[in-house]
Amino acid sequence: MAKVLILTTENAARSQMLEGWLRYYTRNNVVIRSAGLKPCNMDAFAVKAMIEAVVDIREAKSKTLGDLEESHFDQIITLTPLATSEAMSKYPSATVEEAIFDDPKQATGEEKERLKIYRRSVDEIDDYAFNYAVRKLGLEF
Repeated sequence: MAKVLILTTENAARSQMLEGWLRYYTRNNVVIRSAGLKPCNMDAFAVKAMIEAVVDIREAKSKTLGDLEESHFDQIITLTPLATSEAMSKYPSATVEEAIFDDPKQATGEEKERLKIYRRSVDEIDDYAFNYAVRKLGLEF
């Protein structure tokens, strides 16, 4: 079974969204994990926007690499340049792909406006996850 790690800085929004979408598309036929270099609390807007999009990430927890049970990953998706260098040094045999998404946590304004930006991120990450599942994991839909 393939093992995929999503690595970022905080593991609170985009990485959790991507993990949620990849789990949704792979239906537990692939081990999907996410972690952060400096984890923090889950982002409530990310959770809400994902639930609206049919993927429930309420039980997700922000975690470090040390929190993961797996010591090897076949593929790593990084969301920041710092995470890319960390992934390449810690998992030299893994295939590393950098995926850059706008950070919805940078959104300002009223809740309604901020949520609109999170929904846009959810859609963008959904598209990426679907294409990744087909392109890199060989899944057919």
